[in-house]
Amino acid sequence: MPEIQINNAKYHYVDTGKGDETIIFAHGFLMDNEMFRYQIEALKDTYRIIAFDWRGQGRSEVTENDYEMDDLYEDALALIEALKLKNLHWVGVSMGGFIGMRIAARHPGLLRSLVLADTSDEGETFIKKIRWGILAYIFKYFGAAPIIKGIQKALFGKSSLANPDFQPIMDEYAEKWKRLDKNATFKIAWAIFNRLPVTNELNNIKSPTLVVVGDEDIARPADEAERLTKRIENARMEIIPRAGHSSPLEQPEYFNRVYTDFLRQL
Repeated sequence: MPEIQINNAKYHYVDTGKGDETIIFAHGFLMDNEMFRYQIEALKDTYRIIAFDWRGQGRSEVTENDYEMDDLYEDALALIEALKLKNLHWVGVSMGGFIGMRIAARHPGLLRSLVLADTSDEGETFIKKIRWGILAYIFKYFGAAPIIKGIQKALFGKSSLANPDFQPIMDEYAEKWKRLDKNATFKIAWAIFNRLPVTNELNNIKSPTLVVVGDEDIARPADEAERLTKRIENARMEIIPRAGHSSPLEQPEYFNRVYTDFLRQL
């Protein structure tokens, strides 16, 4: 799979499919581009697909540079320019949604459509900062092993956790989390927990927008998705049943149906 140098970081990405329009898939914290495996398979015959790993995650390079949301936003813009991507659709989960909002708001007309899955325009509450901050410090000093169960509960819904058929995916990501660089992961977590809200920028978003949330998402619950939807002029919301914070991976058939319907209506 190809790699590209972006803002002093070597980015690993998938470039597949065919078509005049391109879908960019941007994953959330602690995940990688493979969380979109089912969407890539379903859409690659109709669209060009770009799915990458953020710096410090997946197979992309761990850097000394900061991992603030605006740094990753600049990375995303540089990737789009370097690959000369046009006719773009952005699908962002959680952190990928944070970046998608910034792109759509600051560059109206760049994205033909925007999907914001299991994400929020708001900053974190004090309680969430404390709760997630404790997990981040444990990860920094001891790695993922002591908190695997806690990470799984944050990223996957209760239905997925109880589903034997989903166990191989949980095992796959548990092994990936154990291999993550501790310092890079901590810096990304710190940037996420202390990010500034972008609520006052949302009125600049003109792209048709689909807000998606798993009905079992405890990290970014449905009430946050409802507020986000109301703040974007041309947005609608879909709730994915029996899904947590990783809805494209947990309920791929439902997610794909909702997304392809949204694309057809553009």
